[in-house]
Amino acid sequence: MDFKKGLTVTIILLLIGLGAAIIIGSNQGRDVFFITDFDAIVNNSISAKKNKQYSYQILRLKGNVNDTIIIKPCDSCNTVKLSGNISQKFKYKFTHGVSRMSFNPYKATSGNLKIVHKIR
Repeated sequence: MDFKKGLTVTIILLLIGLGAAIIIGSNQGRDVFFITDFDAIVNNSISAKKNKQYSYQILRLKGNVNDTIIIKPCDSCNTVKLSGNISQKFKYKFTHGVSRMSFNPYKATSGNLKIVHKIR
């Protein structure tokens, strides 16, 4: 292998490694749930890291359910009832502490729902 090919391969491997590090680092402070079993309540919390500034806590729901579910997007938020095809985003100010959310299947017994809970 000549010098140019070796250098090209090295640069490509470094870029792949850097990309992987960015993706892994950006997923901290983020949890994803795929709800297909509507028998359990999901409570989730994400703790802010010390010495890191945050602006928002975000909760995204996408999918469908056969009946009503209840979401509490944050500690100080009111509960929200949703049903049918769901594409909803909740965004609230968040600077430090713990971000909490709660999912209750309530009357729903089936469906596919993706929930993304994150702080940024």
